[in-house]
Amino acid sequence: MTRLARYDVEEIDRELGDYDAGLVRKTGRTLRQIAAAAAGITEPELITATASCLAAVIPITAGEGLIECFAQSVRSILAHVGCRAFVTGPTDVDGIAGGVAAGAGVLFMADDRRFIALNLRSGALSDNGEATGRGYVAALDGLAGGLAGEPVLVLGAGPVGCGAIALLREIGSRPVVYDIDTGKAQRVGKSAGALVAGDLREALARHRCIVEATPQASFIDRGDLRPDALVAAPGVPLGLTPGAHASMQDRVIWDPLQIGVATMLAMVVSSK
Repeated sequence: MTRLARYDVEEIDRELGDYDAGLVRKTGRTLRQIAAAAAGITEPELITATASCLAAVIPITAGEGLIECFAQSVRSILAHVGCRAFVTGPTDVDGIAGGVAAGAGVLFMADDRRFIALNLRSGALSDNGEATGRGYVAALDGLAGGLAGEPVLVLGAGPVGCGAIALLREIGSRPVVYDIDTGKAQRVGKSAGALVAGDLREALARHRCIVEATPQASFIDRGDLRPDALVAAPGVPLGLTPGAHASMQDRVIWDPLQIGVATMLAMVVSSK
């Protein structure tokens, strides 16, 4: 999991309204609708599931420690999509105990290695990596006007890329995976039913729809892409160069936290 910094998340609460309006303009879907689609449920089903849900966000101090504004930003995203949520005062195990004592049915918590949501009633667990990959495919599906039958290039064969491939398969797309570790790409391609691209530049030039799920910054320039390219870029840092991003902002989906958190919630409350 990429470690965020305060500057990545500190404006999320204040900008959620504008952010959601931007999603609708690009994809025709709100954040809640994207999360529901990513979890394989309808928006009314998500509204019903969250109406009775209380979520506790637990600040975790392990490893490199707290990220300022992170827990508060997660809480704001959860509230924005319709879930009652609060940040516990205590941290770590004491925070978990406090969340349970306050009646929370779902706990959100992150350390340096994993960011999860745990449903205490059903036992369901959603992981940010998988959820983020699925959420960005749901957003890309809206941006593209549908991905069924379309080959989609997934850059990165980690948890986010694998989550993206899983939903692409479910909606009838044809995923193509590329990873700098060719052995990893081959293993994921074989297990997930995806084709494998061997040459990055050729693959970028050939595919209209791209999920950029790598931890590498600024390695894709505008000239590497088709004129009609659409890019869903989960997480931080952004793989597009600043110039490429500026020239195609309306054709790019990118945020530090929002889609992943909303999809984590949808997955954990809808899981049976």
